[in-house]
Amino acid sequence: MYSPEKKSLIRFVALFIVSNTIFLLIISTMYYYYQKNIFIDIRHDSMTYYSNNQKHHIFDAKNMTEVQHHLSHDPRFEIAFLDRKQKLLYASSADLTFPFALGHFEYQHHYFYIDTVELQHLKKIHYIVIRANTIDAQLEQTRKSIYLFLIFSIFFLSAVIYALGKLFLQPVRDAIHKLDRFIRDTTHELNTPISVITMSIEQLNQDSLPKQQKHIDRISVASRTISNLYNDLTFLLMYDQTKQNDLDLRLDELLQERIDYFYPVAEAKKITIHTDFQSATYKIDRENMIRLIDNLLSNAIKYNKPMGNIYITLTPTSLSVRDTGIGIPPNSLEQIFNRYTRLDEANGGFGIGLNIIRMICQEYSLKINVKSELSKGSEFTVSWEKSSH
Repeated sequence: MYSPEKKSLIRFVALFIVSNTIFLLIISTMYYYYQKNIFIDIRHDSMTYYSNNQKHHIFDAKNMTEVQHHLSHDPRFEIAFLDRKQKLLYASSADLTFPFALGHFEYQHHYFYIDTVELQHLKKIHYIVIRANTIDAQLEQTRKSIYLFLIFSIFFLSAVIYALGKLFLQPVRDAIHKLDRFIRDTTHELNTPISVITMSIEQLNQDSLPKQQKHIDRISVASRTISNLYNDLTFLLMYDQTKQNDLDLRLDELLQERIDYFYPVAEAKKITIHTDFQSATYKIDRENMIRLIDNLLSNAIKYNKPMGNIYITLTPTSLSVRDTGIGIPPNSLEQIFNRYTRLDEANGGFGIGLNIIRMICQEYSLKINVKSELSKGSEFTVSWEKSSH
């Protein structure tokens, strides 16, 4: 799976999961409180029914002994009787304490129901009190059911949306595969003529062709430009398949080698390259470092002004390439490392050079920093920890 495709799929699945999780949480919360209200209503109804049933059983009782004898016991409830002054006459439990309030209410993790009662021979009994445990056990079971439902739903929906996402992305994947195959075939076809042109130029005796020198220089510049583009395309296509061979590279030597390579291209625009090198070493794959340096130099030349300058500074912990070119708009600085991003159509290119630089920096824990000012130029600085080299 391609990296952009993988990112799109992950974002799509993540967005779906988050939105559906929020929706399920809202529905679950509503269901929880709906169930809670039902449990409370059932508990209140059962307490009312128990109270009325007790009234019926003890209606003809002549004394408190008969009252206790006629009471029907239910393990869910405790019962008590009060006189008109709310003084306790009888309680089925010694710890039955409560504030007085007619009807249903909750007190100290218990439900209470207080109603009036008039017994024919026991006029002193005026209130009946019913106490019941709360519905915590039922609510705990409801919460467990909701948690299981949420976990199962999220996993199930995630699996379904992941499968659907891959299915929907299949046409895009096929199109990208065809495009990559086209680019791979194109780069393969470019390799032979590029090699022939480069070798032929190197073998020419330029002293014997003074009148053709200008044309030869143009061919040299064009061949190096095509060669650099070919190397970039090959790098992108083969990056995940190529085994890295990390070595302790002398960056000052490699940098001078690449400057010599790009010298004809810079000279064609009358660009002067200024260098300030210190000895520096870093453990990295040689081809990867070449791609990083080449793209920094290529961009500094491509987006520079005719007769401009390039300042290249190398320290033991950083490489800086500054040009006097067109600069980058401040609102575009975060986009320039995205693949296929081109801020200046006039200079051509595929918009892959800076993306390659970022890929290499991420793999080797290098930091890339950009400073730019419109019409004054840009400076790219790649830095690393001193202990890493």
